[in-house]
Amino acid sequence: MDRIKTGVPGLDKKLQGGFPLGSSIILIGPPGCGKSTLAQQFIFEGQKDNQSGLITTLDISPEEVLESMKRLGKVNEKTLNFIDAYSWRLGNPHGKYSVSNLANINELNIMMTRVIENMGSSHAKRSVFDSVSTLLLYADPNLVVKMMPVIIAKLNKANFTQIIIMEEGVHDPKTVATMNYLCDGLIEFKMQEDKRLMRIARMKNTKHEMDWIEFDITDKGVKL
Repeated sequence: MDRIKTGVPGLDKKLQGGFPLGSSIILIGPPGCGKSTLAQQFIFEGQKDNQSGLITTLDISPEEVLESMKRLGKVNEKTLNFIDAYSWRLGNPHGKYSVSNLANINELNIMMTRVIENMGSSHAKRSVFDSVSTLLLYADPNLVVKMMPVIIAKLNKANFTQIIIMEEGVHDPKTVATMNYLCDGLIEFKMQEDKRLMRIARMKNTKHEMDWIEFDITDKGVKL
């Protein structure tokens, strides 16, 4: 199976070379444990091969994401697209793909269709959705659960490998189980005393261990 590098060499080794190409992966864990950092590394890794990236940002502005990514190296903004689902909260939605109200989940779906069409049909593209937990706070949870498989399928058809971020402890077990069912892999994060840990709970077509792996967050991101 074709693999797509995660941006973390140690994690690639655990995954037989990386995420399965075209897969959708959930990262779940408490705030501040490194999920968004790993997701940004995933997008940045694709830039080395001129792979287009899409970040749907709901928790911070695209500008903040860009500044965070620049610590990894030079960012090619021509191959990086944002759906800005954050700035509307400040009464200042701006940019080419901006959502005016996150409670209207259909607007987000339409915006996703538009950006996918404009990005073209290259073989390998990367997407990060950060985070579905914020969407569940603002929009009707039942509609979100119904819409996420549509968005996932839409990105999959357009040759995206996807990361979807969820916060631990803010959803009912049924919602988490549904999202897990919809996706191809699950990586769990936790904080234990002063340690950050992750484990590969599930990954399609991949032989992997399920032990907890300690990692650090350095100036260059997640390092196993």
